[in-house]
Amino acid sequence: MYILTTAAASTGAGSGSLWGMLGIYAVFALILYFLLIRPQRKQQKEQQKMQNSLKNGDWVLLNNGMYGKVVNIVNDCLIIEFGTNRSVMIPVLRSQIAGVSEPDLTERKVEETAVEPTNSVVGDDVAEDDLDAYDKKILEKGEKKGFFKKK
Repeated sequence: MYILTTAAASTGAGSGSLWGMLGIYAVFALILYFLLIRPQRKQQKEQQKMQNSLKNGDWVLLNNGMYGKVVNIVNDCLIIEFGTNRSVMIPVLRSQIAGVSEPDLTERKVEETAVEPTNSVVGDDVAEDDLDAYDKKILEKGEKKGFFKKK
């Protein structure tokens, strides 16, 4: 009988720490829910809403990076027209649509900048026809190994 009363007394004292541990786990579970699970579910709902609102004539971006125009919708399959050659039509699953956006086909002109040529073989530290001792040594080693052929 004495053993049972001491065991009951010791479990009573330990139950406070048990509730504390459960409280810590509950706090971690709430943090994980609000930081990871909830935003992902919200993003999935928005993606599903976008995919369900597609209609004929919409430009779409597929998961593989290709743009196309929706021509026909059959259940979960969309018939998409690719490119400017109006004969390429491919069926695509609705779940493979990443977004609704039209491709930017405007041509951008790159500004050409004048690049001054540099003499990287000889070095930038010497005058045009004047070689210093180090550059002569490098050229002689290259000739010995067969990198440069004399004319």
